[in-house]
Amino acid sequence: MGDARMTRWHGWPPYDSTSRCVTARTPEQPSPRVLDPDDLRAIDDDPLALDTRDDRPVLIPALPVPVFVRAARRLRDEKRLDVLLPYATAEQLSSLLDLDGWVRDRIDIRRARLWLHAIAEHSPADGPRGTLADLVYAMDPELWTVALAAGTVVADLPEGQDDAIDRITAELGSLRTWETPDGFFVVGVPDDELGLRTLQTIHRVYEDDLAEGRKLCLSIQSLLPAEAEEELLRFRNGRLADLGFVEWEEAMKLLRPLDHRVAAEHEALDFSHLRHAQGLEHTVRWSGPELLRQVMGRLAFDEHGVRSREFLLLVNEVTSAQRFDPGDEVLQQRAIDQTQGTLALGLELLGRTTPSGMEVQAYLAQRVAAIGLRLTFRVGYGALDKVRAAARLLVRGGPVSLAGPGSLLDRPWGPAVAALGGLMPELPLDRPEAARSHGGGGKGTRPLRSLEDVARATLLVAQASALVQLCFGGYGVDPAWLGRVDDAGRVTLGDLVRTAIVHAHLPGSTSALAPLTPDDLAWARANLLTPDDLVDAVRRDFAERCADLGIGEHQQALAENLLLRLRMELLALEDDAEGKPDLRRVGGILTIQHVSLWLGMRHGEPRN
Repeated sequence: MGDARMTRWHGWPPYDSTSRCVTARTPEQPSPRVLDPDDLRAIDDDPLALDTRDDRPVLIPALPVPVFVRAARRLRDEKRLDVLLPYATAEQLSSLLDLDGWVRDRIDIRRARLWLHAIAEHSPADGPRGTLADLVYAMDPELWTVALAAGTVVADLPEGQDDAIDRITAELGSLRTWETPDGFFVVGVPDDELGLRTLQTIHRVYEDDLAEGRKLCLSIQSLLPAEAEEELLRFRNGRLADLGFVEWEEAMKLLRPLDHRVAAEHEALDFSHLRHAQGLEHTVRWSGPELLRQVMGRLAFDEHGVRSREFLLLVNEVTSAQRFDPGDEVLQQRAIDQTQGTLALGLELLGRTTPSGMEVQAYLAQRVAAIGLRLTFRVGYGALDKVRAAARLLVRGGPVSLAGPGSLLDRPWGPAVAALGGLMPELPLDRPEAARSHGGGGKGTRPLRSLEDVARATLLVAQASALVQLCFGGYGVDPAWLGRVDDAGRVTLGDLVRTAIVHAHLPGSTSALAPLTPDDLAWARANLLTPDDLVDAVRRDFAERCADLGIGEHQQALAENLLLRLRMELLALEDDAEGKPDLRRVGGILTIQHVSLWLGMRHGEPRN
């Protein structure tokens, strides 16, 4: 056995890629079994339940990769990895490093090193000689080298020089040093917790096999980090592709809209490749709209496993399409929510083709069994794509953005246009919805999940477009003012419209818009307010301008935002020591305080 390992380790480095990520299992390790769905769900809910299981040597190797990785993360937080890692396969451990040891295309040295330390620590110490080395070979040996090499110095220890250790220790300065058991090297690491774990990991390899420890030190000495990391990335991408994390170009094929009428007549597809797919076992918690849960509940028993595996691949493709980090749990949950929402939308559209006299849920269950979730997703994405196109057209077609897409638009339109223009359009959360929602995207948004959501999103884009027309067409605002504001990131089109409204009624005003002075604001406060509202002339003029532009259907929504804010700003004006409105405390209206730099340059004053 030792000679065989010598041949294999001789390639580290260079490394024989044919031995990468082999699922190695010693003869004493039992073959994995197929998990009962209830077992899988119980472990996924509470990984500590493994501590009470006597069948861990058989149970844990059967865990699908997503469940294993989630369990490992939670047990790490609980400091109970001892119930999981000693029974894990090399394939599971490689996937754990793939998903939690990288940040995008770079190895996260700290996280990878902590996982390798845990794997080495929980490798059976009483197992046969070379057990840990076999596991390293079956995983990614170069990953061990790259992760342990960063910040680590391996110095040769010459024979016959009594003062060599003291001299090398002095040369390594502040590094914490350790002499290897074979007497060949002195290893130096930063004197911190991570450095200590590096020494412990190397020591554990030496304990497992003295010769293998020496080869590990030699590989650290001769490592070319950039070249090794590039090769590791290629193999990692291949393994992730097997889990559905395909290349971006391939993932984008998922986002091709499919008409619901075409899907209704589509021939049945062959899903035999998913019926016994290894490593893709998955339990789906259907948390989307009621229609989605009802249809999935109508599937035959043997269909659930197939659709669960297909759903896993689908989510991972959605992750890849958006270039999410595969190891980010928050983004992974967001992709799950997006996928379920789009599937629900697709089912709702497909439901329109239900034959007369047939129950909708039963018909949809038949269609899902026939064409699968992928085509159903594409049906739903067809509706999303139209909303996304409208939002992107608005952003490209007018001055609505500075800091980001739609940043010049007032709430709720600005956040809506920004969220709806993404690859997977989402809706902003209002406050009550945000308080009770668990499906947000982590940035105040949630996926579109129904035709009602699509209608709401379409309306928000239409209202945003109406605001643009009202600002630059209805009130004739010159877009050049956007470049004259001192802090352009704080101005919105609503600010310009409210300022233009004051100018439209201000005696003697000859321009559509100009920054307001304290006297202008004092006049507006005295003449545009009634005890309960703005004067009728303001609302009447506003309505006429909306009607002239053909946006009368959006007049009420625009008025609730623009006119209500104007009234509140005028009511909130505070006077300074001279009895005039204090411009430093004015918001929502453009004043000379907001364009002081531009005015100074216009009048030849110093810029400071």
